[in-house]
Amino acid sequence: MSGVDKKFGFIAVCLASMLIASSSLAGTIGQKRCAVLDKQLSGITHAAKTPPPRSVDELADKARGLCAKGKTAQGLRAFARALTIMGSQPVFPSEQQPNPRIKS
Repeated sequence: MSGVDKKFGFIAVCLASMLIASSSLAGTIGQKRCAVLDKQLSGITHAAKTPPPRSVDELADKARGLCAKGKTAQGLRAFARALTIMGSQPVFPSEQQPNPRIKS
């Protein structure tokens, strides 16, 4: 094996390990977002004076299952639909913008 082949082999291994690391990091972020939306939906449904529609419960169960299987994008969409049915929208703490009217 020549020196050039070894360099390309090393680069290939580095790129592969970076891809694996980034995909596991993305999974962790997705799991955290699933947990955030699950908590939001649970809070809204518990605070409601009437029981939520059956479709909200079904979507929440579906979302939890998808998130548990690692299909976080689909799970997040299901949580978002359930929140929309309840008259709310998904909010991620890191994405909240400061209110310009409030002075620190």
